[in-house]
Amino acid sequence: MARVSMEGAHEKLLHLTFEEAERTESSENAKNSSFESSKFILWLQIFIFTLFTIGGQAAGTLLGRVYYEQGGQTRWIATLAQTAGFSILLPFICYPSTKNHNEDELTIHQPSIFVRALVYIFLGLFQVVNSMSFTVGVQYLPASTYSLIAGSQLAFNAITSFLLNGQKITAIILNSIVLLSFSSSAVIFQNETGDSGEISQKSLLIGFAATTFGSLGYALQFTFTELAFQKVFKSSTLKEVMKMSFFIGFFVTIASLTGLFASGNWRNLEKEMGEFRTGKSSYVINLVCSAIAWQLYALGSFGLVFKASSLFSNVVINLGTSIVPVFAMVFLKDRMTGLKVFSLLLGLWGYTSYIYQHYLDDLEAKTSEIKASDDQVDDF
Repeated sequence: MARVSMEGAHEKLLHLTFEEAERTESSENAKNSSFESSKFILWLQIFIFTLFTIGGQAAGTLLGRVYYEQGGQTRWIATLAQTAGFSILLPFICYPSTKNHNEDELTIHQPSIFVRALVYIFLGLFQVVNSMSFTVGVQYLPASTYSLIAGSQLAFNAITSFLLNGQKITAIILNSIVLLSFSSSAVIFQNETGDSGEISQKSLLIGFAATTFGSLGYALQFTFTELAFQKVFKSSTLKEVMKMSFFIGFFVTIASLTGLFASGNWRNLEKEMGEFRTGKSSYVINLVCSAIAWQLYALGSFGLVFKASSLFSNVVINLGTSIVPVFAMVFLKDRMTGLKVFSLLLGLWGYTSYIYQHYLDDLEAKTSEIKASDDQVDDF
């Protein structure tokens, strides 16, 4: 009798252990499914922000070239066009968002309006100088050359991100940075006089210096932007990205308008519009489309900083600078030389290397999570 009772207790224990194992397995499957789902959503958002960045960058760069080639001369107007599109984000910012408990907790720790304004103004000042530098670069360089030189901001950003953001620099990331840097610098070995008419050595020097300075400034701006997201704006919602893009665009636009009126260039706008080779309507359309394109670029680049890192954002930007020459060849009849094709291939290779590093990081994170779960089961 006692033996039967012991056997029954043993069977009951086995049954309970089996049920516990089933619950553990079910919980693991749910965790894996949640992990895969969150990763899919993250990469979908990154993909959308990447399209905004590359598309806006290509359109804005080519429209800037068209502005000068058709008779535009006011740098402050060209600079203003790079930020004036901030207003298209106003409906999205004003639209009320649904808050959950976690968001309410994060809201408690949000900075004051004064702190927000200081951050936006500080980053905005960077962008004013950078935009003016890039405006000079676009004016003095062919679109393809400008785009390739502008990619040097990746090398600058790798250094600033490592020092200020704690960015991990692995062998694969270093390989990516080197490839993309070579992709940008290879253009200095090429004579550019055949792209869009004769260009003097002085113009090339001015354009090269201005674009390089703007690249360094943007590297610092993106590094400080990531710091702002990490240390100041601790919200987890995408609306924070829109706010960042909107208010920085607002302050930069005010600064650009101030520069436009202080320089007296506003007096020549009517004359410039009348002398625009393709007409007044084309002049307005060019500036409006430029503003929208650069706003998409700003939103996408800030979004990549928010969802990934400032270095990842600059990797995508550098990929865009390697792709723009293709569009310049199609729409502006720039000459696509073998060296530029080689630079493009290096850029694609560098971008692929960086994405591969992210794949390895995700795989390592998933493996660590599974190992931790297995350890819990073994302890049981």
